[in-house]
Amino acid sequence: MWKEEAVNALKKRGHKLTPQRLKLIEVLDEMGSEHPSMNSLLERIRDDFPTVSFSTLYSNLLTLRELGLVELFSIEGETRVEINTKPHINLITGESVVDVEDPEIIEALKKRLGKEVKLVNVLVKG
Repeated sequence: MWKEEAVNALKKRGHKLTPQRLKLIEVLDEMGSEHPSMNSLLERIRDDFPTVSFSTLYSNLLTLRELGLVELFSIEGETRVEINTKPHINLITGESVVDVEDPEIIEALKKRLGKEVKLVNVLVKG
């Protein structure tokens, strides 16, 4: 479902569906729930497109973010990609990131901050 939404959004906004961009979408569709790092995405894309650069990956991710299809966040200096763009909480334990959708907590944060809340990262020890 995410893959089709991404392809349709790119087409609608007049972006070319290059083979590299389609590969990124395919890889994100497969790995998205894992909140992959940019480095792990690049490794997977380079399996099929060995000459793809980090800057190409980054610019494509920025395009997807601009279209509301992904969010980018950092864990210990490493940029991760989030395909769940609904307001939610990421519980982070080591390398593991688990999405928790809790509208009550999100609403409480919105009231407290006076702003929209998209993504809340919670580092869990132990």
